[in-house]
Order: sequence, then C-alpha cells, then structure tokens
Amino acid sequence: MADLLTIADLDVAYSGRPAVRGVSLTLRRGEILGLVGESGSGKTSLCSAITGVLPAGASVRAAGLRFDGRELTELSHEEMRRLRASRIGLVPQRPMTSLSPSSPVLRQLRWYHDGPDLADLLGQVGLRAVIDRPRDHPHRFSGGQLQRLLIVLAALARKPDLLIADEPTTTLDATVQAQVLRLLLDLRDRLGLAMLYVTHDLAVVAQICDRVGVMYAGRLVESGTVDQIFTAPRHPYTRALLAALPGRTEPGRRLGTIPGDARARSAGCAFAPRCPDAFARCGEEEPMPITIGADVVRCHRAEEDA
Repeated sequence: MADLLTIADLDVAYSGRPAVRGVSLTLRRGEILGLVGESGSGKTSLCSAITGVLPAGASVRAAGLRFDGRELTELSHEEMRRLRASRIGLVPQRPMTSLSPSSPVLRQLRWYHDGPDLADLLGQVGLRAVIDRPRDHPHRFSGGQLQRLLIVLAALARKPDLLIADEPTTTLDATVQAQVLRLLLDLRDRLGLAMLYVTHDLAVVAQICDRVGVMYAGRLVESGTVDQIFTAPRHPYTRALLAALPGRTEPGRRLGTIPGDARARSAGCAFAPRCPDAFARCGEEEPMPITIGADVVRCHRAEEDA
C-alpha cells in the first residue's frame, strides 16, 4: 500500500515556543492512523501544519512534509487552498462553532456544495430531512446531526484522499459517537480515503484505527500497530494512558493516574519528571527514536531492552 502522507522531522513553533518537535510519521492510502495524547501535546498543531492553516507568527520546519509526492512546505497559499478544497478534508472538533449561527444550515451547505446530489448525500448520513427544513439555524440541530453535516461537506461532497478528523466525537454522547464512528469507517471503506483521527480516547482508537501514534510535549513518543500498542506498549507514557482506561481496571480498584504536572520539563526526556521508570540519563539526554519490530519508541529503557 503506497504512502499518501510522509512527515519527516517536523517542528512547529509559536513565537519561538515549540509545539511540535521532530515528528516523523507516514500514512498510507486506506489507513486510519490514530493520534493520541493529552491536551497540549501538539496534536492539533500537527494537523494545522499539514493543512497549512497555522496562525500568523507560527513557524514550520521539516525535512519533508509530502502529500502524494508534493512537498507541502513549497506550495503557495493559493495552491494549499485548492488542495484543502479538493483532496484534504477536515472534520473539526466542535460542529456548533464551525457553522455560522446566523444563517440557516441548508443555506450554508449550499455555499460549499450546491449540486443536485445534495439530498442524496444528506440521505447517506440519515439527514435528508434537512432539505425540508430550509430556515432552521444550527441551534435547531443536535450535536450529532451537525457533526454528520460537516462530514457530508468534508468527505462525501469532496471525496478527498485524506480526511483529518480532529476529535470529532468529543462533544457527543456514547450513542451518537458510535453512529459517527460507523459512518467514518463506512466512508473509509467506500471511498478508500486515508484518515488521521485525533483523539484523547484510546477506546475509540481501539475500535477504528489501524495504527496509533502517541504524543507527549510535542514529541511522538511511540507509534505502532493498534495491536502492538495495546498489548505490548514500550513507552511509560503509553502504559500510563492505558492504565487509566476503565476497561483495564479491575472492579473496586481506582483508575490509574499520571502523577506530576504536564508542564514540568527536564533537559532530557520531557516525560522524565513524571515517569516511574526514569533514571539519571532520562533527565540529561533526549532519547532518540528506535525501531523495535513494528514499533518506534523514544525511551532510554526501550533502547536498553532492544
């Protein structure tokens, strides 16, 4: 399966403060890559660098940021705009704030897609009734309905090669979340698109992703297949995240937590101040990525094991 997206040693900084540091990953056609990590780990900044929508003052440096053979850092603003309008789709985190509150939903849909197949596209996500509600504004729809409307615009209407879903189910209840996840999987199967699924929910990753990347303090600290990450995680941060899953906790026992402050840093590994396995080298030397089977991990302990 060919690589669609290749990122090599990507850095993103805001006014000189790093948000993404040395991230390298690949995404193949038809593959779903889950990107997990707590708030502030750099997930959204990574997605913004891919789509070219970083705010003014942000800086991007990469050894390579290639989409289907094209180097994205060399494209003009207009070329990136055309790419986003056709081949890269984005499903944002909060659908209510992604639509204008002062215009009817149907009118907004037609701003972006006014083709004769709009009713059919809405029918594919169970929202054909929107056609019969031409004057209803966003507040008249549920969060799940609005999220499916955005999927219509981002995926069905455009049929992109890459879909970036930035925590698309965070604000939804469990039933609607399951509906949206089934819809995304169906789109992957029907359209053959690749998907970068950003989330903090490892349970969702286990349901829909093929591979997963774990981010901490701007670094990609571990990446591998879903099976490998969930059965034999090598980075202490990955193990701590998994230990906090309710399904992995015995009845009557407290959920696992990660002690310390995420803002704490050391001269070496960023996770060292919170890591139960840290030793002297961890606080002094930044671990380099090492490959162990299908896994890539940044950890001195993993290096010793390898």
